[in-house]
Amino acid sequence: MRRSWTLILLLLVSEGRAEEPAPAAPARRLLGPRLGPEREAALKRYGGTAETEQAVLGGLDWLLRHQGPEGLWDADGFASRCAPAGPVCEGKGRGQHGEDLPCPFDEAISALALLAFLGAGYVPGAPGAEGPALERALTRLAATGDSWALPLVTEALAEAEALEGRGRWRRALEANAKRLVGARQPDGAWGYAAPWRRGSDVPYTALVVPALLAARDAGVALPEDLGRGVDAWLTSLEAEQGKLAYLLDGRAYGYTPTTSNGHAAFALRELLETGTRSPRHATHAALVAGEAPAWKISFREVEVPGRGRLRVQVGHLSLYAWWYGTLGSFQKGGAAWTRWQGALKGALLPHQRKNGCARGSWDPEGTYERQTGGRVFATALAVLMLEQPYRHRRLASEPGR
Repeated sequence: MRRSWTLILLLLVSEGRAEEPAPAAPARRLLGPRLGPEREAALKRYGGTAETEQAVLGGLDWLLRHQGPEGLWDADGFASRCAPAGPVCEGKGRGQHGEDLPCPFDEAISALALLAFLGAGYVPGAPGAEGPALERALTRLAATGDSWALPLVTEALAEAEALEGRGRWRRALEANAKRLVGARQPDGAWGYAAPWRRGSDVPYTALVVPALLAARDAGVALPEDLGRGVDAWLTSLEAEQGKLAYLLDGRAYGYTPTTSNGHAAFALRELLETGTRSPRHATHAALVAGEAPAWKISFREVEVPGRGRLRVQVGHLSLYAWWYGTLGSFQKGGAAWTRWQGALKGALLPHQRKNGCARGSWDPEGTYERQTGGRVFATALAVLMLEQPYRHRRLASEPGR
């Protein structure tokens, strides 16, 4: 897969979609410099290398080769896109809780793949193979009715609109952002199962907040109390040495505080620039710092109340948790980012597949990747993390932080 910055910069008109007059673009606060000298400077400043860039291109190449013809990525059926000769790619997605069922998150995972391409500066409709592929995907997803996909699609729409600045995606973006803001719960955050289950949850809120911050860069106004509300809600949840509950009364639903929720809370406060000097945030930051990426995994059996003996993963291999650790550590900066990114490169680069149809992808060996998301999910997350030096800007810090 070859990269042509000139062609993208000279992009004029994409077929089949009317443009709307675009208002003056606001100054970007979150979205980073995806093209040209600014991008190269950010890459160098924040620890990217020629090796990480080659890994990004390899991951995008695998995703492009395994996209379905209608524009989506099939988490459990992507092997149908494998080359006829040779073994097919393994690592299909599964049911929501690891059941041997079709993965129900194709739209959400497809939006993550879209974000991986946008993170590298590709835009829908641009010349080359990537532009039409993104055009099909974003057009297909723009009016999604899937709750888990909605925030990720909104983030992709916001990035596409901010990168293009032509108004093509504005109407869909504003509609989706309105849906998200309207779904905010009285506790100040978002819940996937709301209003059928009382209270907001960490995983869904962790998807919504970055989407709204990206929408802000495309000119969408956000609630003034967004940061305060999310911070207060996070503080209300049970915490245990940096681990965090799923929702306020999580134990009533069988949830106990987890590492991944602690990583998500760390990223949320850093992105919202709120509560980053609090003792609670310090415990999440310490948890993340103590669980830097390492590609090591083992299993043991434990007794889980109400569920009997279960085989559970031991170790820090979770690309899903690393993704939030990457978002938060980048914003925190300094030694926190330097240590985290060094470990991330050490974990990801040697484990990218180098040969066969799977070349460029990552095996889904972490908990969420293995149980649910599969190879498409793992590869999209790995690419997004390696793009971090230029995918986002480092936000302004609180006074005295």
